[in-house]
Amino acid sequence: MMNDYTARKTMNIVLASMFSLILFSCAGPTNPFGGDVFISEEFSINGSSARQDVTLEVSPDRQYYNSPYDLTLKINDPKFQLDKFRYEVVYNNKRLNRWYQTEEVEAPKKKGDPIKVHFKNLSILPGNINKISFLYYPVGSKYPVTYKLRVPECYQDIKSNNLSISPFQVGSNLKNNIEMISEKYGYNASLVAALIAQESSFNPTALSFAKALGLTQVTPLAHHEINKYKPEWKIYPKFTALPYLNLKSKLYSNVINKKNDWRLDQEKSIEGGILYLNYLNQYWDSPEKMEILGAVFEDEIPKTDILLASYNSGAFRVKKSILKNKKDWLFDQSLNEARKYVMNIKSYCYAFNQGEENEK
Repeated sequence: MMNDYTARKTMNIVLASMFSLILFSCAGPTNPFGGDVFISEEFSINGSSARQDVTLEVSPDRQYYNSPYDLTLKINDPKFQLDKFRYEVVYNNKRLNRWYQTEEVEAPKKKGDPIKVHFKNLSILPGNINKISFLYYPVGSKYPVTYKLRVPECYQDIKSNNLSISPFQVGSNLKNNIEMISEKYGYNASLVAALIAQESSFNPTALSFAKALGLTQVTPLAHHEINKYKPEWKIYPKFTALPYLNLKSKLYSNVINKKNDWRLDQEKSIEGGILYLNYLNQYWDSPEKMEILGAVFEDEIPKTDILLASYNSGAFRVKKSILKNKKDWLFDQSLNEARKYVMNIKSYCYAFNQGEENEK
């Protein structure tokens, strides 16, 4: 028999092991599918089903970072058998083993109907690496049919069709101005709207602690560059020197207004944000910078990502990270905020552009 000391020591080891298992295996915030999930061992997909008549569809068809959302996996299998139904979710190369079925499975109502799996309140965090795959195993097939949920994309010079800014409540006048001014400068209106959504949530008087102001959150430093294009545009005297709370008070009492600070004029704010993107474009289009980008990225330069990260954190910091980290530049610790910023804007942009049909 074990003595008391040995028994207590054994119990402590068991409890510590259980705690470690819960701590490191419970998904909680570490994966998008909730806290009732075990993350299993590394998992690799070694083959694919030969069944050409089986297809998987996911709606929405891209990852979405801006808020929790519902996602539906639709499985089209004419030979579906409910008693042999098997599917899996793989997140960052690890299979997720569910304790409880938190998702809802909707069986076909009649032959030929798809199987639907509804995931509620899916939370995908921007800034993380989120590799998500859905695997479905047809009856009699050793290997699965796989659907990889791609990241949202957004391109600066693609014309946006039928811009939608839901769920933001934006007036038609502001929406029209975004479309008109974006087209004037050859920018994707969905990208400009997404930048505004991220910067100010469409609040025309938004003020940050860094003293960025307006829809596109132009700082006094950025104003200096924009002023080269628009020398007649002025900002409130001594704006930079005034304390934040003092500025808030002056904005509230309308002492600072669109007549003495152009950033409060909605049309000028939109144009100013685009002009600052133009300045950043010129910075990165210089022969020296293009040589750096060409050496690192070769033919596929992520120009939109670089511009957005520069808008957020400064072009010099972005250049320094590219030189240091090459293609992993956006994962440098100094760009943690910029990485979330870029991913959020691309998510908004893709949603505003109403999905894949307008991406190309």
